[in-house]
Amino acid sequence: MSWALGSGTVLQGLNSAMIAVALVPIAVQFGDAASIPWVVSGLYVATAVGAPTGGRLADLFGPRRVYLVGLLVVLAAALAGPFVPNVAWLVVDRVVLGLGTALQFPSAMAIIRQQAARRGESAVGALGIIAVCGQTSAALGPFVGGVVVVLWDWPGIFWINLPMVLNAALWVWFSVPADEPGQRVGLRASLRSIDPLGALLFVASLVLLMLGLLSLQHRPNWTLFAVFVPVAVLFVVRELRAATPFVDVRLLAGHAGFAQTCGRTVLTFVSFYCVFYGLPQWLESERDLDAMGTGVLMVPVFAVGVLGTVIATRLGRRVPPRALLVIGTCAMTLAGALIVLFVDPHSPMWLLAAVSALLGVPNGFNNLGNQMILHHSVPEANAGSATGMYRTAQYLGAALSAVIVAHAVRPDEPVGGIHQLGAWVAGLGGVMLVSNLVALWRSRGLPPARL
Repeated sequence: MSWALGSGTVLQGLNSAMIAVALVPIAVQFGDAASIPWVVSGLYVATAVGAPTGGRLADLFGPRRVYLVGLLVVLAAALAGPFVPNVAWLVVDRVVLGLGTALQFPSAMAIIRQQAARRGESAVGALGIIAVCGQTSAALGPFVGGVVVVLWDWPGIFWINLPMVLNAALWVWFSVPADEPGQRVGLRASLRSIDPLGALLFVASLVLLMLGLLSLQHRPNWTLFAVFVPVAVLFVVRELRAATPFVDVRLLAGHAGFAQTCGRTVLTFVSFYCVFYGLPQWLESERDLDAMGTGVLMVPVFAVGVLGTVIATRLGRRVPPRALLVIGTCAMTLAGALIVLFVDPHSPMWLLAAVSALLGVPNGFNNLGNQMILHHSVPEANAGSATGMYRTAQYLGAALSAVIVAHAVRPDEPVGGIHQLGAWVAGLGGVMLVSNLVALWRSRGLPPARL
């Protein structure tokens, strides 16, 4: 059953990763490079809304049912994607794709918890399988995307979903027990549970902010920032008053450690996805690598990330979480500095591979360090909400990274903007490194649970 569920949860990571090597061909075909950031961020904005909402829908209507509906949505987006007439419709299709892929993970978690409770067994093994599936799809995504783009051009990243969705649907249909009969849930109760107004204001705030930041590249549109402020205020007011808020602002305000962890997570994922999406675009446009070669060079980022997670897990039993964050942010700062100092269109392949490998270190150490601190920063009763908000912070960072990549990686910039990209990575890493060193020094002598 666990592998059946994992076969669908890979779709989010795979579709996030494959697009990285398809952005340049998409921009060339449609002649609309200015809209490319939304091809990336559209999926993450949708996922940021869909993941917590999907968890609540699974509780209301049954996780197996919601899981299969999510696969159906992915299937529809995959069929439509290759036939879109322009980038705007491609962004819409990616949003639909993101909503579909967002439903698998929370539904899989709910099914695993239900089955473990029913059988009186531990869920650790099943959770480990889901984690392995997610990490593997992210690690192989750029390489798979490269192969697919070389064989079938960029529409191939949509076609590859079809057999995977069919496989996952059949596997889940026949191996996962049907949802238990529950009470009928009315439309009004469903809407109250998922807080659609809060989600709408969240999306509006994020889109206005991104549009404003993107406008700084050419002619700043200050009206967007002026509208963003009241919309963001309305969002906060709404979440403070909502019985089941989309983002629990009260939890953030009441637990400073949790709020700081979410902030660090946003910065961590901004930095990571700057590399994840910026480096492939630079390699294809400035280094003239094809999609497959670019995908191969991105594999070390994830391979070292998986290895780093294993090492950080063992090290985390003996050192405080802040020490893991110091290692991760130190590697991030060093990697960004190496890009600024040594990477250019003529850099040898071994140097590019080494920098890619170093960029994988923060992925393992920072994620685990933040998760360990998250575990101790909120009461156990709020663990579910905190985890959902933590994932939303990840997707928020991924969406915002598209703005930095759009500003940095451009043909009219010196050496294609790779040095600007490295400066962003080094700067974000340096800020977090200093912060973590100060926090580690202040907390010396305290047990890890109090960090």
